[in-house]
Amino acid sequence: MFFLLLTLLIIAILLEGTVTTLPLVFVCLLCFLIVNKSRGVFYAAFLAGFIIDLFLVRTLGVSSLFFLVFFYLIILYQKKYEINSYPFVIVSSFLGTYLYLLILSKGSALQAASCSAIAIIIFTLGERVKRQGEKKKNYS
Repeated sequence: MFFLLLTLLIIAILLEGTVTTLPLVFVCLLCFLIVNKSRGVFYAAFLAGFIIDLFLVRTLGVSSLFFLVFFYLIILYQKKYEINSYPFVIVSSFLGTYLYLLILSKGSALQAASCSAIAIIIFTLGERVKRQGEKKKNYS
């Protein structure tokens, strides 16, 4: 699971920093936070936000701060809401992407909707990898 996160994160950093204006790093980190619920995602969010700010020549730490605050709020409310579900992934990725784009650039609902679709794909992939890992543990 770690290597999948690292691979997708590197690809997302390169794509977001060079090709697209979609916040792919945010979407990848959000999906892996929802699937894993581990502290390692916070470290990755800080580092990835810093690298994205370097690539996009923005004030250093702005993306990292947004990622950390948004992810902290998700972890804070995980007992109140069922975060490991498709509706939560759609809503949180749409709202988070839209806020991120409004704060750091010109945001649009179309970009947020396309990021929600990408989030569903990454979330489904993460869930499948997690289930396969659990099956391997049970058979050993």
